[in-house]
Amino acid sequence: MANAICNSLDVTVRPARPDELKACAALYERAGNQAFTWRPKHFFHARDFLRFAEEEEVYVAVSRGAILGILSFFRPHNFVHCLYVDPSAQGFGIGSALIKTAESVADAPLSLKVDEPNEKARAFYAKHGFVTHGETGIDQGVRWIRLTQP
Repeated sequence: MANAICNSLDVTVRPARPDELKACAALYERAGNQAFTWRPKHFFHARDFLRFAEEEEVYVAVSRGAILGILSFFRPHNFVHCLYVDPSAQGFGIGSALIKTAESVADAPLSLKVDEPNEKARAFYAKHGFVTHGETGIDQGVRWIRLTQP
């Protein structure tokens, strides 16, 4: 699953090792709190990601020993629960490489939920063929939208 993302950044996507989960959780907290400005300050917590990882497969995008992106995947529903890229590493195709990895391990089209105000993520997923499924909901006052691949 090694993927060269661009000429200046050599990244490998692979399953996370158990000893990397704390670093994954820290990235989740850091990237989530920076990106989700419509959520309360300090909404994302590393402990939540560690709880997700108990039931989900976690994949990492690694370059020169540093974890630059994470994806958690709930296999029973082919559901991408979390996809986060370190803010300093965004724009290099890491998120795309993580989606391609999820597609390669899934046994059916992927699905996910995205916060309605998250226009950047919605555009990213549309670029990867995700479409609105029609299901929506509210999570702590924020509307989410279900996206699926056809």
